[in-house]
Formats: sequence, C-alpha cells, structure tokens
Amino acid sequence: MPYIRYTKSAEYNDSGEFPLIVQYNFKYLIEWWQEQLNNPGGYEDDRAAEVLKRLELHPILNNPFTDVTILEKHQEDVQLLLSPFFPSLTTTNETRAACMPYQDYFFNTTERFAKILDDADGNIDIPKNSKDSMYVFGCIPILNGLYGAGINFARNFYFDIPDKKTGIIKRYRAFFNGDFADIKPLHKIELCPKDIRELINNFDNVALWKEKIPPQSFLYEGITIITLFDVTREEAISALKYDLLKKDALVMPDIVERIRTNLSALLNVPMLKTGFISWNKERNLLQSIGYGIWNSIVLRDKKVKKIEEAFCQESEEIIFNKKTSFILPEIIEGESRSTVLTAQLIKQKLKSYLAIPLLYNNELVGVLELGSENLDELNSITPHKLEEVIPLFTSALKRSQEEFENQLETIIRQKCTAIHPTVSWRFTEAAERLVQSLRFFSDADLEEIVFENVFPLYGQVDIQSSSTKRNQAIQSDLIEQLTSADLVLEKTINIFPLPVYKELQFRIHNYIKRLENGLVSGDETQVLEFLQADIYPVFSHIKTLDPDIQEALNSYKKQLDPSLGMIYKQRKDYEQSVKLINDKVSDYLDKMQIAAQKMFPHYFEKYQTDGVDHNIYIGQSMVNNNTYHTLYLQNLRLWQLLLMCETENNVQRLKPNMKTKLEICSLILVHSNPMTIHFKIEEKKFGVEGAYNIRYEIIKKRIDKAFVNETNERLTLPGKIAIVYSQDKDAKEYINYLEYLQSINYIGPEIEWLTLKDMQGVTGMKALRVDVIYQNAFSGNIKESKAVEVLERLN
Repeated sequence: MPYIRYTKSAEYNDSGEFPLIVQYNFKYLIEWWQEQLNNPGGYEDDRAAEVLKRLELHPILNNPFTDVTILEKHQEDVQLLLSPFFPSLTTTNETRAACMPYQDYFFNTTERFAKILDDADGNIDIPKNSKDSMYVFGCIPILNGLYGAGINFARNFYFDIPDKKTGIIKRYRAFFNGDFADIKPLHKIELCPKDIRELINNFDNVALWKEKIPPQSFLYEGITIITLFDVTREEAISALKYDLLKKDALVMPDIVERIRTNLSALLNVPMLKTGFISWNKERNLLQSIGYGIWNSIVLRDKKVKKIEEAFCQESEEIIFNKKTSFILPEIIEGESRSTVLTAQLIKQKLKSYLAIPLLYNNELVGVLELGSENLDELNSITPHKLEEVIPLFTSALKRSQEEFENQLETIIRQKCTAIHPTVSWRFTEAAERLVQSLRFFSDADLEEIVFENVFPLYGQVDIQSSSTKRNQAIQSDLIEQLTSADLVLEKTINIFPLPVYKELQFRIHNYIKRLENGLVSGDETQVLEFLQADIYPVFSHIKTLDPDIQEALNSYKKQLDPSLGMIYKQRKDYEQSVKLINDKVSDYLDKMQIAAQKMFPHYFEKYQTDGVDHNIYIGQSMVNNNTYHTLYLQNLRLWQLLLMCETENNVQRLKPNMKTKLEICSLILVHSNPMTIHFKIEEKKFGVEGAYNIRYEIIKKRIDKAFVNETNERLTLPGKIAIVYSQDKDAKEYINYLEYLQSINYIGPEIEWLTLKDMQGVTGMKALRVDVIYQNAFSGNIKESKAVEVLERLN
C-alpha cells in the first residue's frame, strides 16, 4: 500500500530567499479528471465521476495548501486522485512518488520507493548547491515559462540513497513529471529581452537576479511526480573511470577508498575489501601498491612477497600460468583446505575471495583482489560484472608501475650511475624503500648496498712496456719535428746568415741531443713551448723574405697534424695499436660474458687503460631467484683461463695490422676466501670491507709489477699466462684446469711453479705460469670457443 514519507535531509531552500513560493494544489490533477469525465470512452471515464464526487466531500483538497498534514489526513483521497499514475501492478518494481520541487517531502510512494526509504532510514543525500545558485536555478523556469527566454539549462538530478544495513550507497537518477504544476506571477514584473540577456551573461551575480526577480515574486503550485531509475552501475563505472585515470590512482588512500566504495556499489557487496598487487616477473615478486601495506589482501602483513609466500599452488597455477580468475566462494575455518592463502583470508575474517589477473598485451602485470565477509558473495559471476572496468585497472596499474620505475631509475641514476644487470635487483629494492621512506621522512637516503660471502675473480690483459713504448713514440715525433724546424733555419741561414738564426739553431740541436738520450718528465712541454714562443714568431717573419724559405716552411707545415699543430705520427701509430688491442679484448670479453651470465648470474666489470682488466664477483647474495653452488665458481675459474688463452690468440692475429708492434701479458689473481663488498655511493663503485679483503685490492694494483724471487725476471711475460695465488689448495685446483687446457692444446706442456719477490704490503705470493699455444686455426669466433663450450656443458 502506498504511503506518505518524510525525508531526513536538510531543507533544500530558504523560502524567504527564493523567487518561488511553493504550494501544494491538486487543481490541475482535478482538471485532468474532469477531462476524463467529459470524454466518454476515455482512459478513466468510468472512475472520474466517483473521484470527483468524493472530492466534493473534502473541499480542502480543491484549494492550495502548504500544510503537509493535510496529505497525511486525506491519504486515501490522495491515493485515489493519483491512482492512474501509480498502478498497483507496478508498485513493487517502480520507484515513484508524488512531491513538489524544492521540498524534502514525498507522498503516495510506491512500495519499492518506500522500501528504499526504509532501508535508508529516510536519509536521502541530494547533491546540494549554494543558496545563491539555488536562487538562480529557481529563476530559470520562470524565465523560460513566462518570458520565453529559452535558456537551455537541462541538468540531470540524482539522489544518493544509502542502505543502512549494507552500507552501500545507491545512486538514482530522477525524472520529474510537471504536467500538474504551474508557475504564476504574484507581482507584475516587466522583463525585456535586454534584461534577460543581462541575466544570462551574469549567471553568478545573484544580487542582479534578485533585483530583476525579487524573492517570493512568483507562485509555484500543483504537484509533480518523481520517478527514480537505479543508475548505480553506470555511475560506479563512470566514477571508477574518473578515478582510475588519475595519477597515483592506486596509491593515494582517498582515491583507493573511493575505488573500493564504487566497486562495492557496482557489485552490491557490502564492506567489500580490495587489493592491488603489482607483479615483478623479473624478480619473481608480488608488491603491494601504495603507502604502507593496506592496498593488498594477501600482502596485508608484508609489502613484498614471493608467489609461494602469498598464494597456494592451485591459485598460482590459475592466476600466473593460466592467467584466469581464481575464486574461493566459500572459506570456512576448519572446513576449507588449509593453505598459505586460506590462512591469510581466515585471519582477516573473509569468507569469499576473488583474484583477477590484470593483463597488459597478454602479459600479466598484476592482480586485482576482492574479499567479502559473507559466503558466496564473490563467485564465478563476479568477474563478468567487472569486464568493463578490468581494462581500467590494468591501465592504472601499468601506469603506476611505469611511474614507480621512473622514480627508481632517477634515484639509481643519481646515486649509482650505471648498474650491472645481475645486481640491479638489489639497487631497485633499495630505491623502492627510499621512495617509501621519502613519503614520510624528507631526509631519508639510500640504504647501504652490501653483498656478503662473494668470491672474486680478477684478470688482466696488459700491454707490455706500454709507458716505454708511448715515450719512445713521443720522443720520435719531437725529434722529427725539431729536425724539420732545423732544416727551415738552415735554409734561412744560407740566405741571411744572421747570428740570431744561428743561436736558435744551436738551441734546437741541444733539444735534439737531450731527447736522443731519452724522454724525461717535462721534455714534451718544454719543446712545444720553445717552438711556440721562440721559433714560430721567427717563421712568421722569414716566410716573406725569400721564395726558397717559403717553400721550406710549407714543407714543414705539411708534416704537422692539422688539428694538433704538431708532428703526430709515431704516437698516432702507437695509440691506434693500443686501441686495436683494447677494442678486440674488450669486445671479446663482452661477447663471452653473455654466455657466462647464462651459466650463472654474476657481477662483471672491466676497465680499459693500456690493456683491459676485469673483476668478477659470484655468490648467493648477488642473485635473487637462483641457488648458488661451488660448482659455478669452479666453472667460472676454468672459463676465465680458457678466455685468457683465446684472448691471447685474438691479439696474436692482430699483430700484422699493428703499425707499432705491441705485446700483451696476461695474469689471473686467485682469491679463495669469500669477501664482503659494498657499493660506495660517493665513488659510485663497489669496494671491499675488512683488512684482509683490502689486502686483495692492494695485490691487484701491484701484482703486474711483480718479479720472480731471486731473479730480475718479471712475472708477466708475452706469450705466457701467470696465475697468482697465496694458498696451496688454490694451486691444486688450478693444476686440474691447466691439465685440461694441455689436453686441448691451449697451453704448452711446462707448468712453472714460482715464488714472487715481496712488495710493499704484499708478501708470501706464489704463481703458476704457462705458455700459450697460438692456434693458427682459431678465428676469434665465439662459436669456436672452448670457454663457451664449458659453459654450455654446465647449462
């Protein structure tokens, strides 16, 4: 049975500050009934006489009124008057009531409308506007209806009605039927087109509107019929789109809460819990998105987890391998199968759970979680209800991941420069923690990056006597340039035998004699300054004195490098030869590293000077998703030996192309004890910790200058590989590797056992030394590499 109902929302207008006086009046509805009576065969002609006769018994309903108790007192008569528009057949499925605009009062409600009000306890949230805005809105129908203004100001009108039991807020769109209401002037108000244009162009000037249309100058009387349509789904989807397109949509707590509320309304699931998980495939990690750890259900107790720590085997297979939704419609403590997943859900008092994989270009990037405290509220139908919004969640998550990665890259680039891929996971982890800390502590800094119990490998390919070769090249170029300058002066003296020219020639001869005895520090600078300050000003003068002198000067200038202004022949040949060696060695190392990393990830770095050095660190602490075994260290040591032999062969093949003949010396330093290395942020490189480990760094810097004990022979010699060690167990291990190299004809039959002379800070060192056999058939192609073959066997 329809009945009368107040709402509990605040007054929608202040009648003293409103252009309209609103009154209830059934006049227009009664006129409708009279039309039915005068139209035999009409829709309600058989009932019209009865209705009109009954109204004669209650004349109060024929007059305007504002007292709503009249509606309550004459409820049956009101229902009869409105019955054609409120058929009993639709009372349970239509949301309809009678009312007057700008009044918080509904009457003659359908049963469906009444139930909605009951569930809301009468608390209807109507989008509010300021009193000034409401005044203007009240004027617009006056201008359109009575003055023909034609202002197009159609607005959708919504009610937000909560269900007190579930907490879900439903949104309804309202449609008003104003056929039984009308606006009348209470005072004569003249408005010309100019006035109307002025009002339209000053929408926010409420004082002007009140001046043109004073308060309470018009009467709005009659009744209207309101019909509500449930648009909760459409509005929830629209709100989700709006929020999910925002930056930090899955991060900011207020946005996340709105998303949860709208999902709850969309699914009609009260107290819905939501979670957003980012999936890092490379590191095999699940990460909660946002501040703290409250943005995930399975990561409630920890911000980062591996899959097996959060999901059971079945859910892992469905979500991460099959990439389909995983559903637990009934979670009952003591009855549901106990897994790491159900244990977490039961702890949070959840009785149904849904995890939907979020796919970007068919690659899984994360998981959307939903949880309910009621059985079966999340079921196999739920994912289908969310089909429209899942792409929005995917895009928001992908955008959040990219923004987060950009933050991490910025931190790593600022703090650490380039990072080796093997250990980049640890720097990313530290950067993630820093990003989280900076949200709460502005002075937070990157945590210390430390790798414990790692084993080092060091190798060196050094150009023999590189400093001597470089000095010889400089010496030759300087002597040649001075000799050429001397020829110009000799030609000048023959034509103009001035003493000053002879004095300059004398100084040139002295510089040549000094250089022929050897280049010492400062010689190059002194010679070039002498030429610039004393010789070239004279050359500028004498070039105009005689054609033969001019020709001699032209010949001198042709020998100079145009960009350097000096003879640059021997040095150029030397530097090109060094570059040829370094490029070949470096390029081969890089190519071989690709294969070595596949065997087991390890840290690798190389440095180029006059030769190429490389450092390798390997150990469990350096890898994220692999299990270390000593076998990998042994294999890497054998690989390094093979690599040095093949590098020697590569350089040997370059010798015909070297304009300056250079030789290389190869060395390996063995260190059998694990060490701790840490990243030095100030220097942006790794360093060692502890006195014993620092000794290893000292040895690296000095070992290539070592001599064999009781001799004047250098440890490192061309055509040989030296293996430096301090413990006999290391020698025994390397003898096995060397015997293998002998079997494949990489090294000669002799193995030298050497003791090294002590150096400052370095004592007790020994070495093995072997001859490299140069392979005429070796092309330098890594496909022919025995080092790669060793790696592939282990893989």
